[in-house]
Amino acid sequence: MKTKLPEVVFSKWVQWKNRDVLPDINCPGVYMLAKFRTVPNGTADPLDKNIIYFGETGRSLKTRWRQFDRAAFQQKLGYSYSGNHSGGKSYKKKYGDSGEDLYVSAFPVKDISEKLEPWFIRFQERKLLLDFVCKHGASNLLNKE
Repeated sequence: MKTKLPEVVFSKWVQWKNRDVLPDINCPGVYMLAKFRTVPNGTADPLDKNIIYFGETGRSLKTRWRQFDRAAFQQKLGYSYSGNHSGGKSYKKKYGDSGEDLYVSAFPVKDISEKLEPWFIRFQERKLLLDFVCKHGASNLLNKE
């Protein structure tokens, strides 16, 4: 069984507070968070040294980002799954800011079989992390090992 997998193409960087303008955020997928003073043009580069977090979700990106937002900025650090995001907690602990210089880029995953989707998404996040750590190390990442 040979299956064609989607090409990994990330969106442009969008300021965190404007994240809902990105297309297909009701899909599952992979995303990157970065802190910028000056935002680069064009599609996001997964090897940009300003990246601080790589994430994935089998649900919708929008839902997962809401969880991050609650944990990072709304001080709702409860243990229920709907509000729990370890990356958001780590962001709050490390930066403790309002996220004005936080940006997000997404790769929504669609047009792939339901059986392959979770494997593909997890693989892409891990590959992004590996490539990034090989180039820059892990010291600036909020991701845990």
